Amino acid sequence: MFDIITARDFYAMLVEDFDDFIAKPHSVRRALHCAITAYNMHDWVWADWLKDDNQLRSSLGIGSRKSDFATWLIRGSPWFQMVAAVANGTKHFIAKSDFQTIRVVPVPGNMPVGPHGKGYLIFDLGEEAQEHRIQPVAHILEAVVRLWRDFLRQHRPADPIPVSRHHVD
Repeated sequence: MFDIITARDFYAMLVEDFDDFIAKPHSVRRALHCAITAYNMHDWVWADWLKDDNQLRSSLGIGSRKSDFATWLIRGSPWFQMVAAVANGTKHFIAKSDFQTIRVVPVPGNMPVGPHGKGYLIFDLGEEAQEHRIQPVAHILEAVVRLWRDFLRQHRPADPIPVSRHHVD
């Protein structure tokens, strides 16, 4: 698809989406684009090489279906599960999930909120999450970008991968 042919290419797009969002962490559009790309990364990894790598799938405990890979990712990362919920929510018009999405905005006349005084986005995981209840969307997206970075580094070390300008690699 255009210049995006491999999972590595799709990861490069994810890094760009992440960097774009971090530059404007109040942008719902940029957050959603990053979440959708981060979730769909599993489709690209699967189709590009994982579906045919029986040895790796077996060693990781991943079955022979793409849904097995998605389940494995969700079990391994609560953050990937949140990104999956956001991505699927946009695709299927699901406005409700197990958590709330909130835009924190500055109040006129008060101190600025967030970078550049434009606010930021958070997930409210609910009272049962206790001290982890409020999570900045930027932190969750970064965790999932790093999940993919680490997965590619470990399982495709010959493929050089792009580096985000917003976190230490």
